[in-house]
Amino acid sequence: MRSFKISIIKIILLIGSKTILGRGLLRKILIYFIEKIINTIKFNKSKPLFVTSFYDFKIYYYADKQTGTKLYFSRNETKEIKFIKKKIENNSWFVDIGSNIGLYSLNISNINSKYKKVKTFSIEPNPIIYERLKKNYQLLVSQNKFVKNNFLLKNCAVGDKEDFGQIDEKVDHANVKIIKNRRINIKKKFIRIKITKLSYLLKKYKINNISCIKIDTEGYEFKIIKNFFRNDNKRYFPKYLIVEHNNEKNYIKNERIIIKNNYEIIFSTNSNTIYKKNV
Repeated sequence: MRSFKISIIKIILLIGSKTILGRGLLRKILIYFIEKIINTIKFNKSKPLFVTSFYDFKIYYYADKQTGTKLYFSRNETKEIKFIKKKIENNSWFVDIGSNIGLYSLNISNINSKYKKVKTFSIEPNPIIYERLKKNYQLLVSQNKFVKNNFLLKNCAVGDKEDFGQIDEKVDHANVKIIKNRRINIKKKFIRIKITKLSYLLKKYKINNISCIKIDTEGYEFKIIKNFFRNDNKRYFPKYLIVEHNNEKNYIKNERIIIKNNYEIIFSTNSNTIYKKNV
């Protein structure tokens, strides 16, 4: 019966990824049925329930709702991903700040082949999600041998100085925010995380020739951008930049800094803005 239920979930995910049913309100209905089925299955929530198709490769499916069920429909940020996969240069780096389980990192890494080599630097602060990201990379290597030795993973947050912060363990991992206030609610369970500067990481791991940097840090983007775009970091400035905005009013502060550093807007989606550096 367990195998049958998992098969039904896989079918629903397939339908959602290939048809109009995977969008908007219809997707919410599919997610409702998935969660209803999951509630009838006994399993260890810290471990993957099964392996599922994800874009043009496979990843582990975690059913604890913390990753975000809609992500598994392979419909998130497809325009941005297709654009970068097409534009990223051979023998260059893709830097993913706020990798989650690998939406961007795995997609970019999977373009590695006999004829193309792209290295990926995935940075994820949440240790729970970081372990899932690592397992997904191991699974990807078993599907594409050219991925091996072309990715680097780091479990930390990126900010404007060397510091420590906390994240709420119970919040949906895809939307977790870094908390710096020391007066936190003692009834909640927090995870302590390391915060470091992007320039420090790039220098430490000798990362140069960066084609693209993606920043999705749930409100920490301004601190990262303000600290990164300095004259002494010019050698690290990427050709392309993807920054989450989520239609926030204060996003204009980020854009002013980016535009000031000789970037132009290529396009925007509901989630992100994509920039290109003027030569």
